[in-house]
Amino acid sequence: MGDMRHAMNGPGEIAMRLSWWDMRALSALRPWQTLDFTRLLLAVIYAVVSFGFSSARHWAESAEHVLILLMLLLAFSAVLLSSRSWVTDMRIRRPVIYLDTLLFLALLIVTNPSNSPYFSGSFFVAVEVALIVRRRFHLLVALAAGTAAVGVTWLDEIASLPSEPEAERVVLRACYLAVAILVTGVLLGPRRETLLQFERDRRLLEGELPPAGSDHGPFLLHALRLATRGHGVAVLFRLASHEPLRFASSAAREMPAVGFGNLLTAETGWHDRSRHASISLSADGIAVLGPLSPGGQAWTALLDAETLLTIRVTIGTFEAVGAACLDDPCHEDRAAIAQRVFESACEELTVRNSLDLAHVIAGARERERLQRELHDSVLQALASIRFQIAPLLAGRQVEPLAVIENVDRIAKDQIATIRWIINPDVDEEDFAYLPETLAMVVRSLGEQWGIGCELKVEDGNCATSAMIGRELSFAVREIVANAVRHARATMVNFALEPDGNRIALQVSDDGVPNMARLGSSGAVPSRSLMRRIQMLGGEVFLQNIGGRTTIRITVPRK
Repeated sequence: MGDMRHAMNGPGEIAMRLSWWDMRALSALRPWQTLDFTRLLLAVIYAVVSFGFSSARHWAESAEHVLILLMLLLAFSAVLLSSRSWVTDMRIRRPVIYLDTLLFLALLIVTNPSNSPYFSGSFFVAVEVALIVRRRFHLLVALAAGTAAVGVTWLDEIASLPSEPEAERVVLRACYLAVAILVTGVLLGPRRETLLQFERDRRLLEGELPPAGSDHGPFLLHALRLATRGHGVAVLFRLASHEPLRFASSAAREMPAVGFGNLLTAETGWHDRSRHASISLSADGIAVLGPLSPGGQAWTALLDAETLLTIRVTIGTFEAVGAACLDDPCHEDRAAIAQRVFESACEELTVRNSLDLAHVIAGARERERLQRELHDSVLQALASIRFQIAPLLAGRQVEPLAVIENVDRIAKDQIATIRWIINPDVDEEDFAYLPETLAMVVRSLGEQWGIGCELKVEDGNCATSAMIGRELSFAVREIVANAVRHARATMVNFALEPDGNRIALQVSDDGVPNMARLGSSGAVPSRSLMRRIQMLGGEVFLQNIGGRTTIRITVPRK
């Protein structure tokens, strides 16, 4: 029984501890909560000092006690109401500050404004007022506070009020100093951005995000639960703008039958369906209260929740909107931290997805390279071997030794080629003299196919990189194989010449003219040649000149 009780109370106890840790560690991120508790602390100090040093001063003493009790009641009510709902907290901020300001001014009046022990508290009131007006009006607030402070000092000329005891003034000044140090330490400690960054890193470190597999829904749900600590989460997302939207939910809810409607329009913020209010959180962390937004209404209806937090993240073409069911209250820091944690998780997901895509692309390119190299070397060599032994198999009078020697030479050449294909170890920055490279290839092709092959080199610099020389060598092999096998050519001529910052290679043969040779669907498809030259940044042109098929290839020098 004890173990069962421990197991049942464990999650609740852990949640309570986490909640307590958030309240303790993140209080500096909650200026309004700090303001409410500071107001309550000052009201308690006023009450204790006022009643502790009470003296017979006719009606002014009674008015002082009544005003202080009203201020204490106002401060206690503000703390109680704001802790019940974030919406209520935002709705009562301005009225509470206005009432507190009026009560404090009245307190100064009844305690002899020119010598009031409560005068130092006007600084806190000025800070209160400054927090509810726009920043461009802060200077006006300071001027108004100074004018009011000077004005109330003239009231003693209209009505003479007895001064407060000196001991009360000393105690209040000491209390003001302690409160000022405490509040300054809270508000002027680490900056809000630093605290948000620290809490985001802590949650991500403790959360241990799982690897992002092909199905990104579970990953985003875990990240959303980690960011919001909500008990029910759902997310609507797509990795690219052209992809359809995908929906995932921790409660195994079905995708909305009539579409997503306003779900995708929800911004980062808090939504309270019972109070018909939404609180949007801007990029600078300022919360704005308004009526329940269409996005908030759609999410609360979908998740059947009264209060929830939505987070919107857009990174390039990635877009996601998550919602978490949370119990009120939910303050600014929680929404801001949830936004950062979920955004960081989404960034990691996009990076992982990009890496996976890069690996897929790299794998596809490597497969394409292997196919191209094998096609242009091994398959062409095998076709050449068949071409060499065809007369022998047909029973013609040929010299077997010459055929065997030729086949052996082709096999040796292909052994070296296959080794290079498996482990290419060529420095692409090394330059090679292209005429020498092509001369060896042309001579070898002539021997393989038993045809005439000639290379003519025009005057000029035809030096290029070793990689381009290798690719052109493979292209030449395919061109000759196509000319012999499909056009029955007996003579192939090569012309190599510089062409500005490019190099041109022109190949012509005496085979059957076939203008569709590059586009033929024969045994040797042409897309391998086209792809190889295009990868070099070159171009291929096919033309028929004087009954001879001519192919012109131009490639950059490097």
